[in-house]
Amino acid sequence: MNRRHVLSAAVTLLVAPALRAADEPFHVPFSQDAYEQALASGEPFVLDFYASW
Repeated sequence: MNRRHVLSAAVTLLVAPALRAADEPFHVPFSQDAYEQALASGEPFVLDFYASW
């Protein structure tokens, strides 16, 4: 492992808690209206899902 990997890991560990403390909620329940608004905005977004079966 070189210095860049160690440095990037350290920065990631320092920045990750700040990202979770953002004003916007991390997980939002799905709604068709919110999905269509996100598509129409043209901004990138993540649709995270799982199947419990």
